[in-house]
Parts: sequence; C-alpha cells; structure tokens
Amino acid sequence: MIEIRRCRGDEVDRVMTFIDRHWQRGHVLAVSRALMDWQHGAADGSHDYLIAQQDGQLLGILGYIATRRFDPQLAAHNTLWLALWKIVDGCGVAGLGLRMLGALREVEPHVALAVNGINKTHPPMYRALGYRVGEWQRFFLVNPQRPRRLIQAPPGWNPPLPRDAGGTFIAMTEASLRDLDPARVAFRATPGKTPVYFLHRFLRHPFYRYRVFLAEGPAHGAALYAVRVAEHAGALALRVVDFAGDAAAIAYSGAPLAGLMEKTQAEFCDFAHLGLPEAPFLAAGFARLDPDGPVIVPHYFEPFLASNSRVWCAIRTDAAAPTVICRADGDQDRPNLLPFR
Repeated sequence: MIEIRRCRGDEVDRVMTFIDRHWQRGHVLAVSRALMDWQHGAADGSHDYLIAQQDGQLLGILGYIATRRFDPQLAAHNTLWLALWKIVDGCGVAGLGLRMLGALREVEPHVALAVNGINKTHPPMYRALGYRVGEWQRFFLVNPQRPRRLIQAPPGWNPPLPRDAGGTFIAMTEASLRDLDPARVAFRATPGKTPVYFLHRFLRHPFYRYRVFLAEGPAHGAALYAVRVAEHAGALALRVVDFAGDAAAIAYSGAPLAGLMEKTQAEFCDFAHLGLPEAPFLAAGFARLDPDGPVIVPHYFEPFLASNSRVWCAIRTDAAAPTVICRADGDQDRPNLLPFR
C-alpha cells in the first residue's frame, strides 16, 4: 500500500539523501540543511514536502513553498509553488506523481497552485491538468558608466538606458515594512503579497542579501521592489526579483534603478516577470530581451551561463486577480552554490 503524507521533522535527512541519490548528486538541498529548513521548514518541525513510501521505502517526494509561510495573513490567499518533485525511476507505481499532486491539493488550502521554471517539454502536461502556461518576459537596462563584461552584443548596438521620470525609491527596513499598510500593495495580483511577506522572504533570507524599496508618488500608487546583486568573475548585475503594487510605478523606476546600478557598480539591471504590462517598462527606458536575438543578457549565475534562457511557468487558479509571476516566486531565486553548512 502506498502512503502519501507530509514530511516529519525527523525524516528530513531521508528526503535530502533521496535528492542526492535520485535527483542530483551534491544538489544544494541535499547538502545544506540550513537552506532546506529555511525554504521548507514549518514551525511544528515538519517540512513542506510530501513523501510517498511503500513498505518503508521512499518512492517519491514533492516539495512546495506556500506563500503563507512568509506572512500568516496570506492564509486566505495562499499560493502553493511546486518545487522539487521526483519519483524513483522504475518504481513500478503508475501515476504516483499525479497522485502526490492530488494529495497536495487536499493537504494545503490554497487559491492557486503554480510552478515557476518548468521543463521545456512539460507545457502540454500542465495544460492538460488545467494550468495556464506562459513564458517569462525579461526587460533590462544598461549602466553606461560600467564596462560591458557580462552582456554580449553586436557592434553598433544601442543599449537601453534609464529614463528619468522623477521617481524615487525609499529603502525599507523590517520596522518600516511592518508599519506599511498592507492594503496599499496587497492582493492586487495572484500570488498575493504583503509588506510582511517581503520582510520575511527577503530581508530575513539566510544567504542572499536582498534590499526592499518602496516606490510612491503623485502619478502612481505604491509598489514594493525586491532586488539583489549577482556576481560573476567580478562583474555585477542588479536583479529585480519581486514586485507588488501599482504597475504604473515601473514607468518611474528608471532614475532610481540607475542610481542603484551606479551605487552597486552593476553592469545592467534586469526584471523578469509574467503578467505585467509592457508600456511602463518602455517608459522607464527598459528594452524587452529577445531570447533568440543577437544580444545576450545572462540569466543564470550559479553556475554562470553566457546565454539567454527561456523560463516557462504554469498556474492553476480561479482567483479573480490577475496573475503576476516574478523571478523570486517559488524556488527560482534559490541559491545553488553555497558555503554549505
């Protein structure tokens, strides 16, 4: 008989060993208990993994990340992000993976079930399961004050430069995020996010150093940005990894992002998403990256890959709010190379 249930705290080592043996030798979640606990650990000691076993043998795992873990107030707007999902090759149990997915829908109340970064061959499967599938759009700005070491472009290329529309960013602390009225930025999209979500998801991350900024002004409503700097061989990139609030604020982000690029000495700034309108990006000076075009703006830094990368995502929801997916949703902005501990 197959047993499918949540992973208890005393079973985490089994899951990590399973990842190492059946997914990828030396995978970050197979060797870093600190990252495993932060990304999937629950207050009661259990972990946000379903395990499937038969006669004591582990046959499959399904990891997930619930948005409510970063703010309990999101429980009524909870989105479940599928993470590491693996069934033992040749286990002999037909449909076990889908059975685990069905069990997850029963275990965790949610308004949306989503995955950020799916195998390029899997969109038909997700569509058959009732998901909407889409591809990230990547927009980018170039810092003209820095040498071009990461971006590859043909001779004579005119890089997209920030435009100053008078916008400003306010750096947020844990205290200022707690004090920010969540109604100003929350629940305008699926997945829903709050200032407290940004606090716990970004400012308290145990490995990456994120910064969170509030944009507001007379021409647009409030919006929160989460950013971090990525590095390769001494060259730096500023990455907008999450956004919540009024999309009109993006049109006024050119000057603030230019200031951040100069302060961090970043060569470029990129903003990957699905669901935001294009016009505000163009107004700020961004260009949309053609993944098949001659300009290469690297996406993967751990390990570094000097190529454009297409990223697909899928979501299943009946929520009325429009879907907006950003880089940091799910496990896409997870560390892959760590000083393991």
